[in-house]
Amino acid sequence: MSFVQNQAVTGFTFALVNKDTGAALTGVAGAITKFETIDGGTQASLSGTIAEEGNGQYSINLTAAEMNGSVIGLLFAHANSIPVQFTIKTTGGSTASTTESSLSQTLTTLRQEIGWYWLGERTAANWSADEITQLDDIIHAGLRQFYHPPPIGGGALAHKWSFLEPTTTLTTVAATSDYTLPASFGGMTGPLTYAAADNRWYPIEITSEHRIRMLRQRDFNVINTFPLSAAVRARTSDGSDGQRFEILLWPTPDKAYTLSYRYHALQIKLSASNPYPLGGEPHAETILESCLAIAEQRLENKSGVHSQKFHERLAASVSHDRQQFTPDRMGYNSDKSDGSAPAEGEFRRFFGTDVDYEGTVFYDTNP
Repeated sequence: MSFVQNQAVTGFTFALVNKDTGAALTGVAGAITKFETIDGGTQASLSGTIAEEGNGQYSINLTAAEMNGSVIGLLFAHANSIPVQFTIKTTGGSTASTTESSLSQTLTTLRQEIGWYWLGERTAANWSADEITQLDDIIHAGLRQFYHPPPIGGGALAHKWSFLEPTTTLTTVAATSDYTLPASFGGMTGPLTYAAADNRWYPIEITSEHRIRMLRQRDFNVINTFPLSAAVRARTSDGSDGQRFEILLWPTPDKAYTLSYRYHALQIKLSASNPYPLGGEPHAETILESCLAIAEQRLENKSGVHSQKFHERLAASVSHDRQQFTPDRMGYNSDKSDGSAPAEGEFRRFFGTDVDYEGTVFYDTNP
């Protein structure tokens, strides 16, 4: 399993079986003990409440603090069950401050620079609580501007930073086709792929939501097999929580598959325990100028030298990101531009049922 370090997890699931009969253990959510270790440290109890999902499956929410480590060990047990243990190796967490470049920006250095411009004072001890709030509001607005920059050079599309696109996994459940994506999900990048153990040749291509609905309305959607297509859809919200998304799979999975995908990760605020903006030392000046540009616009009610400097630094940062992380080779371009016909499996996938013989439809679930 792979999750993002220091990011809360909603609905982590596990199952318990009766140690005497081997049957699913149900109706015991309130009596399950729940523990974790972080990076091999002292075992502690999890804070979340366990909910019963049915058929021996339970779920629990994990807080960001409970996920703040490189290796998270989870243990769930009941007097009548066999204990279950999970090891989670997180991704995307900040490195230890002792190994971070001393030229990187931090919350402290950004406060000092913005404090000098905004208040004429670099010393934190001389700032009031309200002034610190003002500085942090400017810094976080500057980070939002940097993480989601405007197009540069007259381009139509804004740049997407490579360091904001980690890879994580989704484990499917038999007969379940829709899954809520992490709270940090901000967009899919590329297709989903199967784990080697799943023994599947084809990636899961991203298509439109209405395409999935069209595929599902066909009569052969009652056959569950390995998914071939997926779409991302916004979940309905009344604003009581942040915007969430879900992924729709087709066909409906017939069993558990481990799907890997890359996505644009939404970020959290800087804090004493998370002081580093993402991007690191190569983008330190761009981050600073983005924050100064916000301060300049709020103080002067217009764009000035720092806004101009931010756009100059943004161009340099985009150039660096493209040079460092654009692959030399994208792979074989199998676009069928030579006029070759679609394979038989593609006809099955997109154009309906396989064989209709005397009123009986036969399906090939392994094209």
